Amino acid sequence: MAPYPSSSSAKLASRKKDLPSGYTSIDGILAETVPVGKLVNVMGLVKDYQVPIATNGKGEFSLVTFYPAEPDMMKDHKCTITIYDKSIELDDELGLAISIFRTLKDMPKPTAGDVLVINSARVQSYREKISLITNRMTSIHIYSASEIPKPPLSAVGALQPSDDKRPPGEKEHEYVSWLYHYTDKESIPDVATFQKNVDQSGHTKDKFCTLEHVVDGKFCDVIVNVVKAPFDEVEKTTLWVSDYTENDSFHKFSWDGAKQLGERDGNSYDYLDTNIRGASKWAGPFGRRSIQVTCFEPHASHVNSEVQMDQWIRIRNLRIKTGSNGLNLEGVLHEDHNFSRRQVDILRLDGREEECDPRLKEAIRRKADYEKLKKKQLKSLYANESGESAGTKRKAETSDELKNNSRTRRKDARQVALNKVEELDRRAEERLDLNDLVKCESQEQPLTPVPSIIEPVSWKTTVESEAVTLTLPFACAKYRTNVRVVDFRPRRLEDFATWRKSTEYDVLSDYSCDSDSESDDDDDHGLRDHHSGKKIWEWRFALQLEDGDPKSKQKDRFWAVVDNIEGQQLTGMDACDLREDPDVLHALREQLFKLWGNLEEAKLQELQRQITKQRRIAANQPPPSSPMNNDLEYSRQEIGGAENKNQSGIKISNKPFACCIRQYGVRVREPNPLRADAGEHHRWVRVFGLFGTKISG
Repeated sequence: MAPYPSSSSAKLASRKKDLPSGYTSIDGILAETVPVGKLVNVMGLVKDYQVPIATNGKGEFSLVTFYPAEPDMMKDHKCTITIYDKSIELDDELGLAISIFRTLKDMPKPTAGDVLVINSARVQSYREKISLITNRMTSIHIYSASEIPKPPLSAVGALQPSDDKRPPGEKEHEYVSWLYHYTDKESIPDVATFQKNVDQSGHTKDKFCTLEHVVDGKFCDVIVNVVKAPFDEVEKTTLWVSDYTENDSFHKFSWDGAKQLGERDGNSYDYLDTNIRGASKWAGPFGRRSIQVTCFEPHASHVNSEVQMDQWIRIRNLRIKTGSNGLNLEGVLHEDHNFSRRQVDILRLDGREEECDPRLKEAIRRKADYEKLKKKQLKSLYANESGESAGTKRKAETSDELKNNSRTRRKDARQVALNKVEELDRRAEERLDLNDLVKCESQEQPLTPVPSIIEPVSWKTTVESEAVTLTLPFACAKYRTNVRVVDFRPRRLEDFATWRKSTEYDVLSDYSCDSDSESDDDDDHGLRDHHSGKKIWEWRFALQLEDGDPKSKQKDRFWAVVDNIEGQQLTGMDACDLREDPDVLHALREQLFKLWGNLEEAKLQELQRQITKQRRIAANQPPPSSPMNNDLEYSRQEIGGAENKNQSGIKISNKPFACCIRQYGVRVREPNPLRADAGEHHRWVRVFGLFGTKISG
């Protein structure tokens, strides 16, 4: 017997209750009225739960005061929960699947009929089906079905404990009670059936493996990059693929230019046998990183027509065997009557990290590491062959004991400083009347005043037995501080979002392209502005900040850049073409008003004053203070603008707020060799960036 109340009350209920503001009904998502990629808030009853499986993902960096933390190497997991709401209650086959990526300890564990409230999940289309996928901003809250009271009582007592700092509000609590008691529950399995389905979901055999682990006779699923285009051989098709792992049983490909630089056979750059297809003009990857795959019908036709060079593909049930030379492994894909679905899928990359298969993400990361290694090795090879040398090696200046002592001294000094300013920080925040609409993370971190943030960092060392103090170009540091916004760039909000062309590396949030190659790509024949492919819209703007303490004698200011990820967190919005979407532009303006008050209005007034002045000069009008000036309109506008100015040129009214700031360095081109402190023709530039800060509401 089902443990749920009769559904007759739900069917006969005449009273309707609207979804809380900001939430979307499930039928609207499944009907694709919500565009793919948009962040949504939903709530619904749990009808299915698939237990977490490992995905080999990685965690995030944590906030520290001076030094970056090591990455969290705990494996990520994925679970899938299917929910429904009143909009689809009469169709037992319908449900909205939610793919949740988190560490195992953070995974939700709902039971049948529990109500889920999910905020900031992204709509995705996977295998031609609409579903949701979580990201690092997604929050999930569970209301236990057995403890949800009947309306109009609030369901707050049924809310399970959570580490999320953004709990649902009273409107959500009230709607959960109504949703649970007035929704048909025929599609929810009983406790025994639900648990049986959960147990079975954990017994699925995963045949996925990387190429470094394939052996003769093994059938496996692989995610690989096409490194040599398919070659049609009438009844079959061959292609070369790689996932950038190495296998001693693979063919060895070497750089074609090795012998041109005097390399000999037998070393790390030796050539392959000439009977291997594609060895003469092999573009990479070099070494034993690639395997040949032979596809027979019906796969051959599909591969010939759809698969192209440099695409990422998933191959299922690939048979590994020893090739005809008796030495190297190769892959074979025959027709498999046990597989009703296609065995070769093209993996689309849309630049969203949270929607990318973590196994594909790791493969792309390996490719990025390989490209950097190859570039470094070839550069070193050219330098050695041309007689260049890096000079004699320097001897170590300090011993391990000295390093440890230095580290200990810095640690002790920081601890003393933290204890001294902790009480001062608390008092300062009380009297500043901070903007409570802006929140920042890591409240336990001590406050750092702006003058200390922008002060150049000195480093004491010893050179030839003499103490020397060096001024570093930048420091890798993170701070929490109280500031107010006094200016922004670009000048217009419409330009706060910009676009770039999509690449496969977009799925790696921590990947940083080489500055040289990046600039070369951007300026490729001047075609960037005319790019006709897929455009990735990103937030890219900067805020000028000053110390939030009105009693501070030093009104030091600095610019803090806001990148795409931090722009999403700050505004709670995804970037788009703001010139084509006035509704999003209006919403952005309303959000930023909470951050900087009348700053935009004051800047517009200043701009209007400048335009008026330019018109006066163009019309040969005298200055407003001149007794010869009879043009009251020009005089009134210019004098009014001047009265509205403060030290920065504009008069603003806004509250200070708490935020997190990080300092880092970027390499820029530098033709002057005396200033090139970041390698040949490059120098370091110190940059500040905003992070971990959010405008509420």
